[in-house]
Amino acid sequence: MFAGRACYLDLGGDNRAKLLFITMGHANHYEALKVTILNRLDGEVDALVFRFGDIWGNKPVNNPNFREGVKPHIWTDGGKSDWYVYRPTDADFRQLAAVISGYLNVFTDHSHAREKDSVTKRLWDTVKSPKEPHKPKPTQKKSEPER
Repeated sequence: MFAGRACYLDLGGDNRAKLLFITMGHANHYEALKVTILNRLDGEVDALVFRFGDIWGNKPVNNPNFREGVKPHIWTDGGKSDWYVYRPTDADFRQLAAVISGYLNVFTDHSHAREKDSVTKRLWDTVKSPKEPHKPKPTQKKSEPER
């Protein structure tokens, strides 16, 4: 579920995650994601800031104003938000997702996954060694009079 600059994820059980774009001292320069783990009963459990520059480093761009490259961030100007100078690639987003997923995995309720695995194992075992199919008992056919 999205709400403004935040996204909420269900981690199973009573845990939820809130992902929020944040600034790091420069107004309207969103250069990090703050991930907060929330428990419906206990409130905030943990929080970690993932800076795009820490994950992706400086990115080279074809712009003489940024010879050393640029640390990726989203810039909001005139009510519009977009990536500033460097637009992350699909590979960049996969890398970011992998890093955040690793963190979220610590707080994810895996009991449902274990249950699913056990159901999957039972199905696999059944397929590997199927039981004898049910054969209906032969019925006696009523004899019809000859014509």
